[in-house]
Amino acid sequence: MPSKRAATARKKPPADAAADSIESLLAEWRRERPDLDPWPFAIFGRIWRLSANLLGDAEKWLAPVGLTFESFSLIVTLRRSGPPYELNPTALYRESLLSSGAITNRIDRVEAQGLVRRLPDPNDRRGTIVQLTAKGRTIADRAIKLHFEALAEELSGIDRAERDQLASLLSKLLLSVETRRAQNRATGRKRR
Repeated sequence: MPSKRAATARKKPPADAAADSIESLLAEWRRERPDLDPWPFAIFGRIWRLSANLLGDAEKWLAPVGLTFESFSLIVTLRRSGPPYELNPTALYRESLLSSGAITNRIDRVEAQGLVRRLPDPNDRRGTIVQLTAKGRTIADRAIKLHFEALAEELSGIDRAERDQLASLLSKLLLSVETRRAQNRATGRKRR
């Protein structure tokens, strides 16, 4: 059983008052596994923590328009596609920020709300097209405005040059990850 002193030491906030919640995790890994360099977690841990926090916040700011993040992502993907605001389910999955699992259930939910309708795919007798309804377009326009405003508020603590630099670095990271993933798929290699 750890001593009271050890438990207290673990609960102490970092010496730097501006340290974020990941910094203390990094310090603990450096202490517990000095043989490993946790530098990748300094980046990805923050991305994961930001993602979890922002998804939770997005659920709150989208609730007044009757949307979850998943339903939001689906209808704004259709809205962003331009007239006639329709995609097949595979394209909808690829173009949205949703995972592929249960895409049919997500479409069912927004269809039940009257935000989309399913149409037969003229290019595939077995396929369907998902089309944004007029109501869906109105909700999508309100929701994306709320979303962009809320995201801008989240970024209000950093100046324009820092935002541009951050966007550029994240773009570079995402491209690196996506390229590696595509190469692994092409060669049939599995990730470690």
